[in-house]
Amino acid sequence: MTINSYADALRYIYSFADYERNKPRSPEGMHLENVRLLLESVGNPHEKLKLVHIAGTKGKGSTSAMISSVLISSGYKVGTYTSPHLHTHRERYQINAQPVNEDTFVNVLNEIKPAADELAKDRKVTTYEITTALAFKLFEEEDIDWGVIEVGLGGRLDSTNVIIPKVSVITAISLDHTEVLGDTLAKIAAEKAGIIKPQVPVVIAPQYQEAMEVLKQRALDNHSQALIVDELMEARNTQTEDLSSQSFTLHTKLCLHNQPLDSQSFTIPLIGRYQTDNALTAITTAWLLSQDAAPAINLTTLMEGLRNVKWPGRFEVVPGTPLIILDGAHNPESVGKLKNTVKELLSNKRRIYVFGAGFGHDFHGMLEQLREEELIICKSIHPRAVPPETLSQIASNLGIKHQVRPTVEEALDLAKSLDDVDAVIVGGSLFVVADARLALGLTSYIDPVTS
Repeated sequence: MTINSYADALRYIYSFADYERNKPRSPEGMHLENVRLLLESVGNPHEKLKLVHIAGTKGKGSTSAMISSVLISSGYKVGTYTSPHLHTHRERYQINAQPVNEDTFVNVLNEIKPAADELAKDRKVTTYEITTALAFKLFEEEDIDWGVIEVGLGGRLDSTNVIIPKVSVITAISLDHTEVLGDTLAKIAAEKAGIIKPQVPVVIAPQYQEAMEVLKQRALDNHSQALIVDELMEARNTQTEDLSSQSFTLHTKLCLHNQPLDSQSFTIPLIGRYQTDNALTAITTAWLLSQDAAPAINLTTLMEGLRNVKWPGRFEVVPGTPLIILDGAHNPESVGKLKNTVKELLSNKRRIYVFGAGFGHDFHGMLEQLREEELIICKSIHPRAVPPETLSQIASNLGIKHQVRPTVEEALDLAKSLDDVDAVIVGGSLFVVADARLALGLTSYIDPVTS
């Protein structure tokens, strides 16, 4: 039966096993066979595309957005596939940084649907397998020049790992999704390293030594050139300008089309030292692509792409009194870096955190990072949101001063009503950030079907 509306399309894809929303993730059932069969049914579109493949625990979304922005500024038509989304499922499939329109989404899904229906007769098919096949088919039909593909979970067995990219990129690795990926950095790094393909170069962001050793060995085993970002370049003289952007001077021996990159100044509208690392990773990737596969990248388009990148919900600043900062940090290390950045930039200000979390993430560890802060605990509307009572009990055990509100909107209202609060920081989950953006009027759109 043909799907005739966007709402029906969402109902269809959410009718499959959706581990992101409703079911606990586990290593069982993760494989590439289903997505390969789906792609084969529509002519293996992924084999016809020039792609960049990006894995990592932290920063893979921001890095994907930066690389896409640089390619767009260089005149290429770019498809970007990321997850999760903030407000509409269509954000996951972007053409030149704009979500695909509803009609295109429905039409391409109808091409995938017969194979998905047939496959589901005797196999457990997941929403993510269908959406990944849809992304590649959509990008083929949109006749993109480049696709930037973000891994959903892990790497080795992620549905996106059917591709042979022009370059693989691995951003910072830390502990997250340990029930699926393993409980040590080395185990998690081994899963992320699964995207490194034979003789395909890999750009590796700054890492803990335990993770770096695994990644380097995987590259060596695959005869893949490994470009180690912090061995190639360094950001110096970093300055933050009124919380809207930060600038840095590049120190490197690399040249872009015979023009030295050393001492060049770059600006990004994303705040925090970790975003500088993401920018260096994007610069290294852009430099590599410019050597052959994407020669239109030059110093001007590189600077412009980084300066114009948009990635909502990542240290997104909402001016006003109090100042509101929205950040989707959702593991202990990311929350710790967010906290340190806020303390550095707002050291003499009274701060309060609006915090919620999702199952599958280390919310105990995140709360430990915030034990010296003042909290309002809440719950997003997402099906995997942790009940505020659970978070409150952990916070009490840690001695954290906190209050509880049932929704993100009510938590924001309370935070804004308190005397002498200079800054409200919303975090712990992208879904909490999504609810906050809606409550603050930063978007007027949500999907007609959300689960």
